[in-house]
Amino acid sequence: MKNLYYIFLAFYLLQLSYSQDNMYTIQGKVSFGAYSENTWNGHICDHFCSLKIIEGGRSKEIIREEDEFTDRHIIENVKSRDFYLLLNASAERENGFGGCRWGASTDIENRRIDIEEIARYKTVPILEGDAVKVKVDITWRADPIHTITSKINNKSNSFLPIDVKVPLIAKEGFDSDLYRYEYATQGNNWRPLPEKFQKKQRIDVSAEDVLESKARAEEMIGKHIYFRVVSYDKDTGLVCSSSNNVDLTVTQAAPLITIKNVQSPLCNSNGTTATVTIQLSRKLLGSLEQYRKNRDAYLGEVFNVFSFIKEGWSKTGGAIGIDGLPRDLTEYFLQHDRIDNVVLRTASVTTNYEIDIMGYFYYLNNNGQRDSIQLYTDDAQHKGRFTVAVPEPLNSSLYYKYDNQCFGESMGMIILGFSGGTPPYKYIKNGEESVLVDGNSIYLSNLPSGTYTFTITDKNDCQILKNGVVSPVVVKIGGPVKPITIVNEGEADFVKHVSGYKRGDGSITTIITGGTPKKNDLLEYTVKIESDKGIKKEISLYETDSSIRGFKSTFEYLDAGTYTLTIIDDNGCTLTKKITITEPDELIINSIEATPISCNPRNSDPNNNSSINSNGTLTVNAKGGVPTYRYVWKRFNKPYTETRNKTITDLVDGIYQVEVIDANENKAVGTYTLTYPDPLYLKVTKSEMTCSAPNGGQATAIASGGTPPYIYLWNTGHTDAHITGLSAGKYFVTVSDSRGCSVQEKVVLSYPEEVEVVSTIITPVTCYEGNDGKIALTLSGGKGTINVSWYDAQGNLLSQRITNGGKTINGLKAGKYKAVFRDQSGCPALEQFYEVLQPEKTVINIPSQITICQGDSRSFDLSTAFPSATFRWTDSTGSLLSTEPTFTVSTKGNYKVEITDQKGCKEVATFEVSQSDKILEVDFLAATNSYYNYTVKLVSLSHSITTQWVLPREVTLIKEENGGAEVRFPNEGTYTIGLKGFLDGCEKTVYKTLWVEKDRLGIGKENTSKEVLIDDFGIFSNPNNGTFRIKVNLKRASAIKVYCIDILGREAFPAIEQPEGTTFDIPIENRRISAGQYLVILEAGGDVMVQKMIVNH
Repeated sequence: MKNLYYIFLAFYLLQLSYSQDNMYTIQGKVSFGAYSENTWNGHICDHFCSLKIIEGGRSKEIIREEDEFTDRHIIENVKSRDFYLLLNASAERENGFGGCRWGASTDIENRRIDIEEIARYKTVPILEGDAVKVKVDITWRADPIHTITSKINNKSNSFLPIDVKVPLIAKEGFDSDLYRYEYATQGNNWRPLPEKFQKKQRIDVSAEDVLESKARAEEMIGKHIYFRVVSYDKDTGLVCSSSNNVDLTVTQAAPLITIKNVQSPLCNSNGTTATVTIQLSRKLLGSLEQYRKNRDAYLGEVFNVFSFIKEGWSKTGGAIGIDGLPRDLTEYFLQHDRIDNVVLRTASVTTNYEIDIMGYFYYLNNNGQRDSIQLYTDDAQHKGRFTVAVPEPLNSSLYYKYDNQCFGESMGMIILGFSGGTPPYKYIKNGEESVLVDGNSIYLSNLPSGTYTFTITDKNDCQILKNGVVSPVVVKIGGPVKPITIVNEGEADFVKHVSGYKRGDGSITTIITGGTPKKNDLLEYTVKIESDKGIKKEISLYETDSSIRGFKSTFEYLDAGTYTLTIIDDNGCTLTKKITITEPDELIINSIEATPISCNPRNSDPNNNSSINSNGTLTVNAKGGVPTYRYVWKRFNKPYTETRNKTITDLVDGIYQVEVIDANENKAVGTYTLTYPDPLYLKVTKSEMTCSAPNGGQATAIASGGTPPYIYLWNTGHTDAHITGLSAGKYFVTVSDSRGCSVQEKVVLSYPEEVEVVSTIITPVTCYEGNDGKIALTLSGGKGTINVSWYDAQGNLLSQRITNGGKTINGLKAGKYKAVFRDQSGCPALEQFYEVLQPEKTVINIPSQITICQGDSRSFDLSTAFPSATFRWTDSTGSLLSTEPTFTVSTKGNYKVEITDQKGCKEVATFEVSQSDKILEVDFLAATNSYYNYTVKLVSLSHSITTQWVLPREVTLIKEENGGAEVRFPNEGTYTIGLKGFLDGCEKTVYKTLWVEKDRLGIGKENTSKEVLIDDFGIFSNPNNGTFRIKVNLKRASAIKVYCIDILGREAFPAIEQPEGTTFDIPIENRRISAGQYLVILEAGGDVMVQKMIVNH
């Protein structure tokens, strides 16, 4: 019988995350099995399977099993195309004697399996062996891992210009067939780019390239186009690998820029300037007239930034000064495409420059609203790069100088070299005649000691400048002028003695002048010291203390003793001094004195005086070192703010460390342990009370701990530890020790037989005027049987519904009750008072008399007043009309509503409805869209009745006349406006919702003055067919302006302006106005009013 063991590795198509370095994802599954052809002995006793990925010479084992296995996955990422799979597998059969050794076997060794990219899953079946069959099936595929970016000069790009190309860059390393570019304008409507952009690792595209139409590209301004690079499956043609998406926004590209006529400077200076001509490829797009008239409504291009910077620099660090630019570049470039004679304040070296521009394009979006987007300016042709050639600065170098070795000699020599500028060079020495230089250096000899000043010029008469100022070359020929001298001898820094005992930090500092300093290796002098103990040190000086008078040497870390100081110059001259260094005595702490803490914080101080628990003090005494002293106190392992006084106060317990520091930073350290006294305890004993001896009580206070002796004080005034003759009650005793620590205890003397009410449970009445209240008591104490008597507020004895031995009484109405407790001790009875509460009476807010007019009804909504209640609405016959919280009545008759809440409490209200034969009509007109801080007119359509406007509290009523109203809204939002009408006892309210917003369409000005100028504003007739009249009355004379716009903010006809007046009658005939709703806006001075108009044809 064949024994076949198959192990299958199921594969799942997963969306894998991957690193930027990975190139391909390998996916697959493996099955492995072995069986024997020999039926009498077919048991396979040994299995082995190993699968590796070989990539670029590197090996990674992804499967290795020596026993049965199931469900193995192959999902791996690789970094290059140079990869394949390597298989090793084996199986061995039993040998017939129950063992595995020497049995038949089959091996598969180092079998290479190549993987094809972007193809359907391919299965490689492997079956090998005779007596033992080894079967391996490998199913696999490999897909590229794409990425895509859009970068310009290594910076991410987010724009897609209409007619200027930007790069789309995919990951390198794939065959060209694997690069397929797609774009989408919304959702996942991916479409391929034109064929000319396919099969490339990098493409450069514009919006016009992508949409294949400039008009379509212009329609997409401000909108997004998404790009990705994909690969298609070679067998199915479907996308098998997709990159990330690149989101680019379509925008207008700014004009291209060229710099012409560059005039470079002749000399190099801090004030170097050049002149250039700025040439644009075109003028800015837009209307100059519109830009000048109303920039808030302007549509077109604008420049916000226009600066010259050093190429490759940021505009903050590399910007240069400019003269000659127009004040308003947008207005200028709407008219011209070039600027001549622009003056640039350039760098003082030959430098490449570029222009940094920034601007916006204003356009109408799909909603007809003005919108803006940044102009594209990242193309190299937007930079206008150019070079300003500046001559190297004229400079002179001292090649060689030879000083006189002896005073009065004339053996000095100077060699000067020249560079930069424009040869030939000239020089003037110490004001003498000008000399033309043959070449780029001069040689002067036989010079006496002194200072020589050279003025250097070049062919263009440029001179050497330092910090923008003409700077002659000054050379000094020196020589010795005085002997070696220690100029700081006898001063404080000359000798510094040892600062502390055995510290060895003494020093000798010399400031040296004169003699002949050494010249080799920049060393000036050699200084040596030797102590009386044979210690030698040497210093070679090479720097000058510019703040004093010469060359400085310092020997540090010297012990106390006598030293010989020797100074040597280049000619062997010496200066010798004897110097003594001293040291102070050792700094030590003599003592730490302490004042103990008065009380232990565990005491229960009746006065809550916490200061007596933290009033310890420590004082340190030190000697030696170098006064004056500083002190630093610390507390070990517990919170403490460092203190720097000799004495520290207000201390709690702990280990304190003090560090004493003298004037030379010598330190001495000491510690002190400060402890609390024992806690002060107080115990009070008492005698029991009896009713037969009401003043026979006794109490004794027993103190311990603290700091004896103790003082006692009872609240009775007694000062002894033991007091007698006490009646029942509470007694307090305070004990104080010798340090002022106090604790207090109380003792309660009571009759042990006294009855005590341990707990009281009062159940209030459930419903108003109900009688289901209850009082339940729990008692303790007392002697023998306890009798409980109950009384009401009038003193009547209650005898009904009493249970639990008198401790519980039921069936109570709301009110006050008294319980009297009597035991068998003969002591006075105990009285307790209790009150049973009830809920407030509920009021149903329905009038008892209601009148409705013909065709009207009256509705009631009790859901808010009675949440979670049940309702029964009935008529005069008792018929059930409704069980809802809302009820509408439209016929006359008598009605009743019965309300039952969750507790079962009921409330009833009856009301009578009368029917009037009158008809009540209520309606009004208002613009459904209005603007806050504008006057809005409300027109009542209800005539011959009394009306009342229902306005939110925050709405301002400006005027109410002939049933109409003029109002103003304070803020943007939704407002509900109502009109209530009254007729023959009937009333009815009509509500309408108005949306109030800010004037974003530019139809009028904000009413900042808040003056109400418009008295009346009407449209006759309304609705109309495009022919109507506008009538206006003002409170004072003013010019007016009338606009008409549709609901999208588009102008219906040109604005009408009228000169100053108080009364206006404006006829309008415009039958070309389309049918629909319009807003007519009247603007008078700072006041604005809006009316809604309907046009029908």
